[in-house]
Amino acid sequence: MSCKKELNALPTQSKVEGNAIIDQKSAEVALNGVYLRFAEGGDDRGTPSVMWAQVHEINATWLAGYLTYPSGGGSFDENSRVTADDYGVAAMWAGSYALINAANGVIEQVAVLDNGKFTGTRKAEIIAEARILRAYGHQNLLRYFTQFYDVNSPYGLLIRKEFVTTNNISLPRSAVKESYDFILADLDEGIAGAPSSSVSYYSNKWVAKALKARVLMVRGTAGDYAQVVALTKDIIQNSPYQLEASVKDIFSGKGLDSKEVLFGITPKPNQVTKNDVYFYNGNAGYLATDALKNLVANDPRKDWLIGNVGGSIGITKYAGSKVEVSYAIRLTEMYLLEAEGMVRSGGDINAARALLKTVQEHAGVTDFSPITAAITPDAMLRQIYNETARNLSFEDGQEWSALLRLPLATVLSVKPAITDKDHFILPIPKAEFDKNPQIGAQNPTYSKN
Repeated sequence: MSCKKELNALPTQSKVEGNAIIDQKSAEVALNGVYLRFAEGGDDRGTPSVMWAQVHEINATWLAGYLTYPSGGGSFDENSRVTADDYGVAAMWAGSYALINAANGVIEQVAVLDNGKFTGTRKAEIIAEARILRAYGHQNLLRYFTQFYDVNSPYGLLIRKEFVTTNNISLPRSAVKESYDFILADLDEGIAGAPSSSVSYYSNKWVAKALKARVLMVRGTAGDYAQVVALTKDIIQNSPYQLEASVKDIFSGKGLDSKEVLFGITPKPNQVTKNDVYFYNGNAGYLATDALKNLVANDPRKDWLIGNVGGSIGITKYAGSKVEVSYAIRLTEMYLLEAEGMVRSGGDINAARALLKTVQEHAGVTDFSPITAAITPDAMLRQIYNETARNLSFEDGQEWSALLRLPLATVLSVKPAITDKDHFILPIPKAEFDKNPQIGAQNPTYSKN
């Protein structure tokens, strides 16, 4: 928490008072503070906790149309009715920028230290890990708050390249192309400089490659899909990660000990914040929508993804002993991205089908007739999306990102309340316009207020 104070408080002058980072030991402590920001660390009713679940697990799945409040009426039920003063939107924005700011603090302060203060390559590794986390924050903002689908759009990121001071807090947003370029440069530095292995709640070069595959898939310009295939194939074939024999085992008991988890979030001792998101006082915190029920109706995962919670059909994916553990990247996603990259680049549909079948086998599926019947690229992409939604919902928003890569008519068939492409993204929060008059225009169709 001391790192949070050092790296997220707004300084009163351009130079941060004192040197929070003076050697390798203090750099490691500060880097842990960045990981705490990644996990949305905070206080839950007097208990130090990580708050990842609401923003990362719930909001994206809600936007995609697979859950709702028990009483209905949540703002994310109707994407086109979300406003700039929405609490959920503000939380998604602020959490990512808190992470970026903390990462910038480490990058700036470690870079100027003498190499002799570090053992081996650890200085470069710390900077690389911080750049991976900064890239994660920016790519998270890019997919929710920018016209990511149009590389020529001016509606890109507010890129934070420096630790925030009173002199640089007001900045204009960048174009989409510049946004992609900045994120990918950070990830390339992460691939080059990060450790080759780590415990699953720290990043490494494989995590950077996985994030790069995500970003390239979202950008989707010439050559991107081939790069996605190369990156994911490398991870699948050469990394230390392996698919779990049964994907259920990850959530029911193995947690971060699973060899499938590239990057996860370990809970603080005694926290119950995530359990309360899903099962508050024995009742369902959120309900499965008809869209989710239909998606898993004939799937063996239905019995553990959703179920009776206090008399309603709630979300039971995290009902096991590892309920408080969260997952940012699993190897399953790499199989699905490789399959999608193959199809989108005009590759072998049968090879993509084989990857999809492998993923489904590990989920307990025995009826492969839907993917066997998918003989056109569009049909196979829909099957890949369906599996992404079944497998990765309630984790890190990949069901939402994958949905928006489908044709608009297909997107609206999954969730009609999106209404149009302008509502693929959210409004920039009102608070940002209040403190940053240079930021520029609000996203189209939304008001600044």
